[in-house]
Amino acid sequence: MRKTPSTRFGGAGGARLPISRRVFLGCSATACAAGATIGSGTLAPGVVPYYKAIFDERFEATRQFAAAASARSIPTAAIRGDVTSLFFNDLDLRWRQGPISLIGLTTPESLFCLDLLARDRRMRLTTCVADPGVEAVLSLLDEAPRHRILEAHAPSIEPSGLVFWIIEPAVRDGAAGVVNG
Repeated sequence: MRKTPSTRFGGAGGARLPISRRVFLGCSATACAAGATIGSGTLAPGVVPYYKAIFDERFEATRQFAAAASARSIPTAAIRGDVTSLFFNDLDLRWRQGPISLIGLTTPESLFCLDLLARDRRMRLTTCVADPGVEAVLSLLDEAPRHRILEAHAPSIEPSGLVFWIIEPAVRDGAAGVVNG
């Protein structure tokens, strides 16, 4: 008996058309290339791909930060000091898919929890500024998220003090396979 190519995919009118492995692989490669091209052009110039901007809604400065993030098409997530609900209902589910960039203006206690949780998911704190001015925070929203130096990691002792922070995927050193940060 003569073997014929696979005929899983139907053509027009329900007719079965032969599909060879070569045709299937060619179509797959084309689809991947198209996806990469479409994905690279979806962000407008100047828009930073943060997954979420996290803010503590108890403070006026953080609400201004959230409004500015929303104006830049960055989704926001409000907390009231406690990150438990945000972690279990959003971040943990998203982090299972892979590391992401987060930006926030919260209390030092909230940042402490998020930083520890992020480390378990191959992410690191790349920027931390204690008691920043709102204007400075807003100017940082438009910066590219890569290659930023950890500016400060000594949050205020004041319980009402705020910290601006960015958590990003850890960068791997290609030669040694070591995670920086």
